[in-house]
Amino acid sequence: MSGVRVLQLVHGYPPRERAGTEVYAARLADRLRALGHDVHTLAATQRPGAPMYTLEEEPGLGRVVQNAPYAGIRAGERDRAVEHIVEALTARTRPHLILVQHLRGLSCRLPVEVPVAWMLHDAWAWCPAGGLLLRDGAPCPGPGVACPACASRWAKDGLLIDAALGIAGRLSRVVPAEALHRAYRRLPASLRATAARGSRQLSPQALASRDANIRALAARAKLYAPSTWLAEAAAKQGFPRPEVLPHGIDAPRLSRRDGPFVFLGTIAPHKGPALVVEAHRRSGMSRQLIIHGPPGPDAAYNAAVPSRGPVDDPFPLLAGARALILGSIWPENAPLVVLEARAMGCPVVAPAIGGLPEIVTDGVDGWLYPPGDLDALAACLRRIEQEPSLPVTRPPSFADHVDRLVVSLEAWLSRSKRRSPS
Repeated sequence: MSGVRVLQLVHGYPPRERAGTEVYAARLADRLRALGHDVHTLAATQRPGAPMYTLEEEPGLGRVVQNAPYAGIRAGERDRAVEHIVEALTARTRPHLILVQHLRGLSCRLPVEVPVAWMLHDAWAWCPAGGLLLRDGAPCPGPGVACPACASRWAKDGLLIDAALGIAGRLSRVVPAEALHRAYRRLPASLRATAARGSRQLSPQALASRDANIRALAARAKLYAPSTWLAEAAAKQGFPRPEVLPHGIDAPRLSRRDGPFVFLGTIAPHKGPALVVEAHRRSGMSRQLIIHGPPGPDAAYNAAVPSRGPVDDPFPLLAGARALILGSIWPENAPLVVLEARAMGCPVVAPAIGGLPEIVTDGVDGWLYPPGDLDALAACLRRIEQEPSLPVTRPPSFADHVDRLVVSLEAWLSRSKRRSPS
């Protein structure tokens, strides 16, 4: 596969958005370009004050302003304005392939006759609550009658937020959008939490429409998953079985230092940073615990967790960490931060849930514990302190991962009967 034109779709893109999927999308675009392919990315972004659907463009990247990212659930994950943007980009860039990373804030209907590959990064395709797979603070057994109430609680886009977006749109004529965004971030967490209340109740019909639209896209796409767990979960939900393609990582070779325990992840209940803080307290360890991560959608939770904010480059932090600590209570898939830690020789303490046991070997790369078990996590912290020389294994390279992906995509394109004009 050489000289292929790719249109990549993702729900955010660095440096503005820096969670695992967004970072993966950026690294993949860079690597594909290095191999001689032409990649153009369309990413959703939130910019309070900027008019909805404004398309901000730079070489190889377009950001579409989406200030109501949860509205897609109510609309069956369809957004006709975004579809028009995709049509225009397709006409302009003439891609051979549309590569989907994530579609929250975009649209699940792709009204163009172009082959599609879809990289599943979480359970969002069959879980309307953002793929969190949480119900009442515990892992959810799967889609069912509780979905409308669960997704309605999670989709924090209350009436006050709708009103605030309207005001911000009017102010944006005289006040720069970035200034409005900074002003919003400075509001007290309690006020932002109040504004997010009052979300509209989702109907079973809206979720049925969402499910139908997503499955229609999956039926025409080649699916990939970085873990066997996620591939099996997708197949169990009736999706075409994804090809398992484990992630790789390219990282600098940095000297190890014996520093603090580190949590790196979104500040949200499903990621469990508050659980990590409490387990550290129970462990009695004097070694410092530092929390880094972007804020999640729950402003009150953000205020309760002492985060130092996201980091642009995790490698120096992980090279100097005693261990990376994960507190997730949802079934994680294959977090990039775990591979980044292993690449730095940094042990990982992680819950034995989802795809994590596939990328953390207990007693080699770190220690696994039952998810949500505070005492077991505290015991792991003490054990890491006592056994400092674990033989942490380096993960495969990102170049190897992309080489495998390219071979698979080449086979998919050769089998596809629908090609865009060359």
